[in-house]
Amino acid sequence: MAYLKIVLVALMLVLAVSAMRRPDQQDQDISVAKRVACKCDDDGPDIRSATLTGTVDLGSCDEGWEKCASYYTVIADCCRRPRS
Repeated sequence: MAYLKIVLVALMLVLAVSAMRRPDQQDQDISVAKRVACKCDDDGPDIRSATLTGTVDLGSCDEGWEKCASYYTVIADCCRRPRS
């Protein structure tokens, strides 16, 4: 019975916090592009001294971008714009 009370209180807190968000904040969160840098194969052997020229894209690379890392992940790829 104590676990049920804890779960109910936690759910009520989550509901209260989510209700306090302004509606315009939700629209802004969706439109913001979040990018994370990643290491391409030709950036160098050491991750500490490498310049991270790639960008993590969920799924596969966007149109006009190329995959720049040889390792394979199901969730995301390390991509960059093609060099001229």
